[in-house]
Amino acid sequence: MKRYLTLTVLLLLCVVFAGTAHARKTRHTHKIGVKAPVFHLNGATDTISSYNLLYFAQSLIGTPYREGASDPQRGFDCSGFVSYVFKSFDADVPRSSGDYANIGREISIEDARQGDIILFKGTKSYHPHSIGHVAIVYSNEGGKLTFIHSTSGKENGVTITTMDGTYKRRFVKVVRLLRENDIFQAQAN
Repeated sequence: MKRYLTLTVLLLLCVVFAGTAHARKTRHTHKIGVKAPVFHLNGATDTISSYNLLYFAQSLIGTPYREGASDPQRGFDCSGFVSYVFKSFDADVPRSSGDYANIGREISIEDARQGDIILFKGTKSYHPHSIGHVAIVYSNEGGKLTFIHSTSGKENGVTITTMDGTYKRRFVKVVRLLRENDIFQAQAN
């Protein structure tokens, strides 16, 4: 009996130590001068159809803009909208627009396809040179790129916008998350 009790206590100690070691390993620390953690996409982006993604995103058109929100009942800010759409397809993507610069694969704007992520500089004085807005490419045909996003501008909510002078000046890059777009591009070349 004493032997089983000792064995049980040792087993419980192992479980406790393993749990605390895992918690220490996964805890994020944010120190000045240290880059934010890089997001590693799960396999869900390998199976997402850009058609289904955009069909779902379109169903949210008209949802009001709301800073810091990522809930269709309350509203969306730009990154809240993008993360909500992708997370609805089980893709683990960032919640902050700036973190989208660290995921996916950068592609040229000419090669942008439906479902790719487009990044822009912010408009506010506290981050004019960093990523401050994120959207999903809606179409890119005949040199005319459009994107779906949640904006605090005159539309004040989820809408589809054409890449115009303002957005061209703020454009930073396009990143690709969907494997389907890589396959399509390889077949086109």
